[in-house]
Amino acid sequence: MSAGHGRAATAAVALLRAGGSAVDAAIGADAVMGVVEPTGTGVGGDLTAVVATGESIAVLNGSGRSGRRTDPESVPDNGHGFVPSVGGAAVTVPGTVAAWEDLHRRFGRLSWPALFEPAIEAAAEGAEVGATGSRLWEGARGRLDAAGEALYLPHGTAPAAGERWRNPALAEVLTRIAADGPEALYRGPLARAVAGAATAAGGSVHVDDLADHASQWVKPLRASLGGHELLTVPPPCQGVATALAAQWVHDRGLLGATGDDAGPAAAAAMVEALDRAFAVVLDCVADPDAAPVPGYDEMRARLGAAPTHGPMPLGPGTVFTVVFTPEQAVVLTSSVCDRFGSGVTVAEGGFVLQSRGRGFTTDLRHPNAVAPSKRPYHTIVPTLVLEAGRPVLGMGVVGGIMQPQGQLQILHRLLGGASLGAAVEAGRFRLIDDGQVTTEATLEPAWRDAIGAAGYELLDSADVIGGFGGAQAVLRAADTLTAAADPRRDGTSTVITLPD
Repeated sequence: MSAGHGRAATAAVALLRAGGSAVDAAIGADAVMGVVEPTGTGVGGDLTAVVATGESIAVLNGSGRSGRRTDPESVPDNGHGFVPSVGGAAVTVPGTVAAWEDLHRRFGRLSWPALFEPAIEAAAEGAEVGATGSRLWEGARGRLDAAGEALYLPHGTAPAAGERWRNPALAEVLTRIAADGPEALYRGPLARAVAGAATAAGGSVHVDDLADHASQWVKPLRASLGGHELLTVPPPCQGVATALAAQWVHDRGLLGATGDDAGPAAAAAMVEALDRAFAVVLDCVADPDAAPVPGYDEMRARLGAAPTHGPMPLGPGTVFTVVFTPEQAVVLTSSVCDRFGSGVTVAEGGFVLQSRGRGFTTDLRHPNAVAPSKRPYHTIVPTLVLEAGRPVLGMGVVGGIMQPQGQLQILHRLLGGASLGAAVEAGRFRLIDDGQVTTEATLEPAWRDAIGAAGYELLDSADVIGGFGGAQAVLRAADTLTAAADPRRDGTSTVITLPD
């Protein structure tokens, strides 16, 4: 398994050793991540997951909707055609806690309260903050409201790397969730506190929006890649960008291609494929319950005519957990969207509310226009790859628009024969905006040259905010599992032997 922090990985292993399922372990790890990396996730955010068993593939969209009282005409614009990421207008109903229960009810083995014991202990007694977590924490300080500043920066600065962070208020919330289930968040005093914080910050999420929230089990989005099949979450999630780009490169015989000529050609093809894919998804991906959204085949047909060198979607933060057991494979991703979400803090609960509403456009003619009771364009992308119908790769890459980009590059390297660790650690490129691409120093020079020769402007990576993501991945080859956690972040991976 692979998780975004050592404490989360330890929790997952403990739950597996206690007889828990892969889903139990992933939920327990995710709850811990909300304690140790509150910049990226927590009970105020959303969750999606792809789960494979011997019988089927299940995909859960645990994202929340805008408030039913949302007035599109009065929602502010961020100056670039989208809802601002800070403040109440960005707040949508948090879906993570309901999604935890939906996953556990269908795939769990352990008791519900047992899943939260590690997170409650971490919040109550303290857990060490990672080096990357500390840096992200300090860099996001300007997003928080006064209550958030008091909670997360009580001494005026973020916790240092290795410093123990305690959050007693969150420990109490997790204790209530363990005892009462999602009702603890979606109804009663805590729901009133969530709604009060959102509306006081200018938002439109009220207690009835929370009470009416429900996740959705949806059909997986599938892309055929020859001997492999890529599965992810369909719109309004941007996993379709991963699928479209991977299939574009595969159809040109370059996915996994290596060699002096083919490797650089594949790099240029990946950049172009992602450029085209993002143009398509920005044009038409929206909540299919609220607007017409083309099917995958139609979006694929649009790729050839899609413009390049255009704008890119938003780029917030996320966490991933990947767990494989003989019976289940799960890729779970959760997020408060931007670092510390909307900056709107539920002081009584020790958590922030997500900024997922910033995925809406303010162009009211667009299918993804802000509207009441609607899910916005969503960046989180859990991805599972099958071979002969069997899960062989589960992966996620944090970083908003870096998620499809990082996943495609890792998949390409794996299909080219790289080990999982090498594929995760290898240098990456990042398509930014308007035909601009930045690259890590460790990216092959021939790749960089090929991308530039394809007409893209190459920038110094020091000029880029957002970095090159951080991956969590598990690979099954024959009957051998390997796991990898990206050294770019604070994650940990491990493979353990479970008793028969």
